[in-house]
Amino acid sequence: MKTIYITILTSFLFLLSCKDSTTKQEVALGKGLASPVYLEKGETTVFLSDYLLNPSEIDSIKKSKYYQFKITKDKQQITISPNKYFKHIQNLKIYSNGKEYDIPLFKNNKKTVILSLPKKPEYQSVAIKGQFTNWQTIPLQDKGSLWEYKADLVPGQHQYLFVINKKEELDPYNSKKISNGMGGFNSLYEIPDKSASTPFLESISTNNNSFTLHSDNAIEKVLVYIGNQLLPEQYVKNTMNDVNIEIPKTYTKKDYLRIYVYNFFGRGNDVLIPINKGKVITDTQELTRTDFHTQIMYFLMVDRFLDGDISNTNPIKSDSILPKVNYKGGDLQGVINKIDDNFFDDLGVNTIWLSPITQNPEKAYGFWPDPVTKFSGYHGYWPVSNTKIDNRFGDEQTFTKLLDEAHKKEYNVLLDYVANHIHEKNPINKKHPDWATNLYLPDGTKNLEKWDEHRLTTWFDTFLPTLDFSKPEVVEAMTDSAVYWVTKFDLDGFRHDATKHIQQKFWRTLTSKIKNQTQHPIYQIGETYGSPELIRSYVNTGMLDGQFNFNLYDASVAVFAQKEEPIQRLADALTESLKYYGNHHLMGNITGNQDRARFISYASGDVRFDEDAKVAGWTRNITLTDSSAYYKLEMLHAFNLTTPGIPCIYYGDEYGMVGANDPDNRRMMKFDNYTNKEKELRNKVKELIALRKNSMALLYGSTQVKVKDNAMIINRKYFDDEVTIIFNKSDKTMTYKSVNIEPLSYKIIHN
Repeated sequence: MKTIYITILTSFLFLLSCKDSTTKQEVALGKGLASPVYLEKGETTVFLSDYLLNPSEIDSIKKSKYYQFKITKDKQQITISPNKYFKHIQNLKIYSNGKEYDIPLFKNNKKTVILSLPKKPEYQSVAIKGQFTNWQTIPLQDKGSLWEYKADLVPGQHQYLFVINKKEELDPYNSKKISNGMGGFNSLYEIPDKSASTPFLESISTNNNSFTLHSDNAIEKVLVYIGNQLLPEQYVKNTMNDVNIEIPKTYTKKDYLRIYVYNFFGRGNDVLIPINKGKVITDTQELTRTDFHTQIMYFLMVDRFLDGDISNTNPIKSDSILPKVNYKGGDLQGVINKIDDNFFDDLGVNTIWLSPITQNPEKAYGFWPDPVTKFSGYHGYWPVSNTKIDNRFGDEQTFTKLLDEAHKKEYNVLLDYVANHIHEKNPINKKHPDWATNLYLPDGTKNLEKWDEHRLTTWFDTFLPTLDFSKPEVVEAMTDSAVYWVTKFDLDGFRHDATKHIQQKFWRTLTSKIKNQTQHPIYQIGETYGSPELIRSYVNTGMLDGQFNFNLYDASVAVFAQKEEPIQRLADALTESLKYYGNHHLMGNITGNQDRARFISYASGDVRFDEDAKVAGWTRNITLTDSSAYYKLEMLHAFNLTTPGIPCIYYGDEYGMVGANDPDNRRMMKFDNYTNKEKELRNKVKELIALRKNSMALLYGSTQVKVKDNAMIINRKYFDDEVTIIFNKSDKTMTYKSVNIEPLSYKIIHN
């Protein structure tokens, strides 16, 4: 049985009049749209307390011929069991205090597969690890003449390795493999899907308070949600291939329409349409920064951005720290200065993600052997306090000013928050040492960096106790410290560190508190390395709005940086992300981050895929030796800025900052003295950002992905606005609608 947590933050009452068949709206009770429930094959438990402010006020739940349900006596939970009549999408309708709440339910489409190895005398131990195990090593089952692993997997591609005698090996009986991005390969198991036969909806036309959608494949059923209310069938006319939807004339508030569709073969793409005053929004000027799909994020490391106040420039004075890992002087005033001189306006970004600004230790910690050095906490991820601003970055007054100046220019500001661990000097550790997980495992070894094997308890380092979020008192204290930042300051959201290392109870509690204690929308995005299923398990309206799409990023780096990597890999990764997170998700599409070598250094060959990128940064002076890497980075920007999700630029990637891994990828930002190539790249990024900001198709359009002759064609369409992006990785010029695309290049066609 799988437990799904969902929060419905906005609800509306639609009372149908027999005379005029119009819809009346009531005041919304909260914020946000209800995300779908992804059902399991058996029972799925939904916590009603996540989406109803007071579940005890539930009057009833509408019965369905497609599933059975049981609700607990305290009305806090409902268990849903689909039956054989359950079609691909159904609805859960809840009545509470006379109001209706509707939640889409998605049928489970997993297939049971068996991966096996014949027994051999030399096999002393046999295990498996892969995306479907979240890369944990799982022993195979002894089935007589075979070793077997049984799993339920969704249609698509799944990477894995066998672990034979504690050594990772490809499946000797499966010839399909894929690059792991580190100089090696993983075996690839593929389950065919039928998505080519499912409906694909495109918005065709709009007229006053109605609009039309079209699908080449036949449509069996359409479900339309306005806000969190299922639109009555009288407003939805469905022929075999077309859908006409009428917006009730009495519904005048700004909101979203969500359209879900299916046929015999499965669930089709989802459609999201913003509306205002009873009409479809077709002009980006009607959107605001609280329409989170419009965000274009810029991630800056405060200490490495700009020193705006030399009075707080105070590197740790110790011979044990090399300058490369000491404080450089960047601060909050430096960010204010760049807001004031229109740096962000000029580039076009509208959301600033700040690295953690809480107080970090005053002394050196950690160790690197070659060259020998300790580290300062310049990055902000070693919190000595969870609520005090680091004196090297500024104070509360400066931070308040930063937010005020950003909001004057209509920017969102996100704060990086660290909940998973604290520094050993944090008062919490002294007052509550029992709040930390055990540093030692039962076998006596240290539980250090066991990211997958012990993801909820592992420590990042011996001086960074991981908090035990299985304890309710830890959840309460740490969620309170996070809520402090959005109630004390006018923040717009969080980037959450180490998301998968914290129990889901924390995220549900935090989101509930934020919902109840703030007045404006708060965007929350997490950081999880793992399978799409693990990543998605933290993404719904009861927890996070999105996470960074690292699997898509890995495919992007491999394809754009390496000539020999086929474009099909990226097309498959993009298609997979749309299936897992939806066609209008709020996942983050990154150009890089503080934990990866710079893309441009991979693309130029100055950092190799088969080497330790961190060692490379310490042992070599990474420069740029192949200027073609600038164009490869431009293609990565073009991909991120034209596909669904939230584009996120890591500071310096707009002009091509070089670097190996941490700390070489955290060089000091530069704002002038660009080379010609750097200027050209930055200007192209500005053009791409402007295109995205002014195109409804790139913000809310449908997304169709095709591959032909090692070229990927992405089509985005929103009524009359249509954008086609072609990435040609072949060695031949290709022609698309009379437009020539040269080898190893891209073109954007905007009607």
